[in-house]
Amino acid sequence: TEAGTDGMTVVANDSDRDWQAWGESNAYFGVLADPKFLDANLNDESLTEFFDSGERHVEHVYRVIRASIRPDFQPDKILDYGCGVGRLVIPFARRSEAVVGVDVSRAMLDKAQMNCDKYQATSVQLVHVQELGSLTPGSFDLVHSFIVFQHIPFARGEVIFRKLISLLAEEGVGAVQFIYADSCSALRRGIRGLRERVNLIHKLMNLVQGKPFSTPLMQMNSYSLDRIFDILADNGCSSLHAELTNHGGFHGAMLYFEKLSGSAKL
Repeated sequence: TEAGTDGMTVVANDSDRDWQAWGESNAYFGVLADPKFLDANLNDESLTEFFDSGERHVEHVYRVIRASIRPDFQPDKILDYGCGVGRLVIPFARRSEAVVGVDVSRAMLDKAQMNCDKYQATSVQLVHVQELGSLTPGSFDLVHSFIVFQHIPFARGEVIFRKLISLLAEEGVGAVQFIYADSCSALRRGIRGLRERVNLIHKLMNLVQGKPFSTPLMQMNSYSLDRIFDILADNGCSSLHAELTNHGGFHGAMLYFEKLSGSAKL
């Protein structure tokens, strides 16, 4: 719901609108929230560090899957949900035949295409989230998402997660991260809740924190792991492996799982 005509009382928790804004300004910071990745601070050194971090993450994902899920893991087709500016689709492309990157921000996708061209990641296809339904079910060997679902309200995120599992091929592997607990103080949680509900409060808090007035909100949403596990079980997934993560007081889990073949489900 929106109210007023001056833009000051618009409800703040529209994650699609906020991520489009991040894509238009400070897109790299929107992916990795370190001041060195703000537009004003970007240089050859920080950009190299940014993309090197993606290479390390992808190598880690392969290593964990091979150690805990599938020793012979070598996916041909990969989907990265929440691909941002391409930090992970580029190293995924070096290890597979085809990669699809999906994002809600068209501005992020534009920057991702620029980076794929720069790094000659020609096997990458970039897709807006509205086109997710056009992808063929059961066609991906790896479905991956990292530090993305925490920025999506959980009710919507659960629907998306089910969709991603449907895109996973039988005996394919998922690697998806969720925030499940918030250890921040009650005061901090209360302020964050107000910022999510009232745009003016969010913008005023930006000023208090020394940020530009119009800096978009970056939601941090917790998910019920009980519900996530139910979704996995309902959709024929097994061989679960979890890595615990921490994001400034937000506890998360990177979940690795395999989608069973039809015969195994029976």
